Amino acid sequence: MARNLPSHLKLHVEPPSSESQSQPPRQQTFDLKSMMRSFANATGWLPTPCGGTPHHPASDHHEDEEPPQMPLRQRVKLVSTAPMDGMLDASESTANAATSEEAAWELLQQIDSLVQGLNQAEKTIQRQEAQLATALGVSIRKDESEVLAGRLRESLHRASELTGSDAAAVYLLDDSTSELKMRSCWGMPTTALAKPPRPLRGSLADLEALMGNAVLLENTELAPEWGCPEEYPAALCVPIGSPTMPHGTLWFWSDQVRDFSSSDIDAAKAAADKMLVDIERSVLADEVLRTRSLNRQMESASLVQSSRLPNSQRLHEDYEIGGWTFQGQSLGGNFHTWTVNKHRKICAALGAAATAGAAGALVATSIQTVVETCWNSNHKPSQILRKANDILWDAEDGDWRSALCYLQVHPESGSTQLAIAGNLQGFVIGQRGFRMLSGTPSMLAAQPDTSFENQQFDLEVGELLMIASADVVGGFLRGGFSQDALLDIVRNMQDDAVEDIADHVARMLPMLNAETQAEIDRSLMIVRRRF
Repeated sequence: MARNLPSHLKLHVEPPSSESQSQPPRQQTFDLKSMMRSFANATGWLPTPCGGTPHHPASDHHEDEEPPQMPLRQRVKLVSTAPMDGMLDASESTANAATSEEAAWELLQQIDSLVQGLNQAEKTIQRQEAQLATALGVSIRKDESEVLAGRLRESLHRASELTGSDAAAVYLLDDSTSELKMRSCWGMPTTALAKPPRPLRGSLADLEALMGNAVLLENTELAPEWGCPEEYPAALCVPIGSPTMPHGTLWFWSDQVRDFSSSDIDAAKAAADKMLVDIERSVLADEVLRTRSLNRQMESASLVQSSRLPNSQRLHEDYEIGGWTFQGQSLGGNFHTWTVNKHRKICAALGAAATAGAAGALVATSIQTVVETCWNSNHKPSQILRKANDILWDAEDGDWRSALCYLQVHPESGSTQLAIAGNLQGFVIGQRGFRMLSGTPSMLAAQPDTSFENQQFDLEVGELLMIASADVVGGFLRGGFSQDALLDIVRNMQDDAVEDIADHVARMLPMLNAETQAEIDRSLMIVRRRF
């Protein structure tokens, strides 16, 4: 008679045997006391500490400090384990020992070297894992990493006591959020920190925790698919961070199958939050130190850059010259400069880099240096611009584009030569009106073979020659004046000293749009022929 087979797949689950319910085997770990007992059984000599333990002598040093390295024979003495019945002196048992005392000392010396090396390696691993926990590599200071490592272990210890757990560990995600690496542990050998990272893919418990949920594995043998990272009968996993900003997971393990209460989960989550705060605090502390150092360097560089700007000393009795440069940050990409060269000509320049900040300062300083090295040459202004363009164009990396105006004034005749490149604007302002000076629209370092126009005119008595950067006369949208507004201000103050005119323009600029001009670099220069 044929049987009717069921239409669904029937799975047979074998009930767990008594052996499977027993505690899973653990990897045997190094234990110093067990090794000393094995040493005594093998050699017949028992290492006995001199005022402490064989490898941790009693001393007054702090627990976080390195213990003083003392010779082994000053820390340990060997006592024979042979029976002493009927003997008057323990030294008489030497003949009954399994090995000679000197051979035992040689073996113990090698063991001591291994133990000291292991201790040093464990401390190094702890420091490195604390460094990696902050994602700062070796940039974090040694003392900060040790403090962080101690805080993490202390938090794990306290949380384990609150949850009744026997071991705990912190796993943090790498930069690619594809692997989890143990960064700190408690209740398990420190050598566990040397284990390679485990992939996040397939780690269901970690994935569920990173979603913001606590994972309770009351019996890990019945739920192997959840991927408990260590062989313990029971485990608890909570997230470090939030679902939108995950950082890792915190695991607690127990040596026996057990239940976890809501208070255990709350204690575990509180510990995870505290650890995240400790890690972020270490990161912020290091960032603050680096920022302060960088700010001091920026301030020093700003002083050097500002010291290169000219003072208000009069260059010629028949001429006035004044101006200012405002950098939106500590360092900026604008400058102005002037001098009287050896040919008794008044030479002046105003420049503005296309970039701002530290990069703009490098460009501006380079251009200013090129200009000032050409003070005493007989080159025309257009030739100076061509030389600066060639030098900047040859620079391979970076944005070296910039605007530049260079002028020369013959004091006796008022004959003026001028060349402008880029978006600077120049004006000659007199009693009868003003005229705008033309220039080359192309900026320096924009192309290799730019042709710069050289202009020549006579600066009459009482006339003003004004050069302004684009953000001074760039209109309201750039946080500057319109062309008409700037010219009206200067023409209304035409009889005042050029320094007063420049200062008034500078005071008026912040009234236009304070938010727009927050990090804008500006420069203004005015020359007047008095007689």
